[in-house]
Amino acid sequence: MTRADDEHVAAPTAPASLRARALVAAFRWRRTSDFFADPATMRAHLAEHQDPAHTRPPRWLRATTDVEHRTVDGHDAWTLRPRRGVRTGMHVLHLHGGGFVEQPARHHWRFARWLACRLGAAVTLPIYPLCPDHDHHDIWPVVRHCYEQFLAAHRPDDRVVLGDSCGGALALALAQLLRDRGEPVPSRIGLFSPWLDLAVSDPLSARIAPHDPVLGIEGLRLAGRWYAGNNPIDDPEISPVDADLRGLGRIAAFAGTRDLLLADTRRLRRDAEEAGQTVEMHEYPGMFHNWIMQPIPEAEVARGHLLDFLRR
Repeated sequence: MTRADDEHVAAPTAPASLRARALVAAFRWRRTSDFFADPATMRAHLAEHQDPAHTRPPRWLRATTDVEHRTVDGHDAWTLRPRRGVRTGMHVLHLHGGGFVEQPARHHWRFARWLACRLGAAVTLPIYPLCPDHDHHDIWPVVRHCYEQFLAAHRPDDRVVLGDSCGGALALALAQLLRDRGEPVPSRIGLFSPWLDLAVSDPLSARIAPHDPVLGIEGLRLAGRWYAGNNPIDDPEISPVDADLRGLGRIAAFAGTRDLLLADTRRLRRDAEEAGQTVEMHEYPGMFHNWIMQPIPEAEVARGHLLDFLRR
């Protein structure tokens, strides 16, 4: 784990483990980044990435975990609890990523099950509406109401909000709203490869993009405009990259140097330092977007750091 120089980034280090290198090679072979690199490709494959089949927990998960289903504003929300072992009072709201245009992927369900079992916690995944048929006017209320329905009755110390990619923007915006209303904020906020500047405007992102095996800039920018709707894309409720972090509780951010969204995490850290607020920053050489949820040794290390953060 390292903090690289914010002013200069050479070609990102290759992943250390054989499994991580193989996964990057698979991303390249499948041209995974094309979906977010080319708006035309994104439009052409939206239906595949928004398949309703992805909104339901896989059968293997139901066989090993207690699963509860509710609807919030007409949208599904799934809560997982460990079938065996000690259960704690902790409730985690995990806001999944996917650029506001993708349903939860297999790794989201796998990660939610892992969290529930390792923490003895309830973990809720809301299936919020997606762009371009919806924008923040539709997405944001579902997120807010899920928090109110699932976490508001718990002690503040037992409330945890996590977000990966675009879910990181939702998590940070949610915490700001609660603080500004004078309501208790989540005790811990975890951000994984967060997308906080929806304009993807930092030059560092452009320097990393050729080395990123998962994401691309132009498709992300299009998805960001879809989410913003008729609001300016730099509205702090849309792009919380320069959020006022005071009074938001403990925050941990996880980022990799092959992820073009690394710029957002570094900017968040700088803003926190200027405000006298601590953000626990975990930066991993050679890691790509959302690697923390993948079955690779580097992810096991990062998940260990996450458990330390959540259990403290």
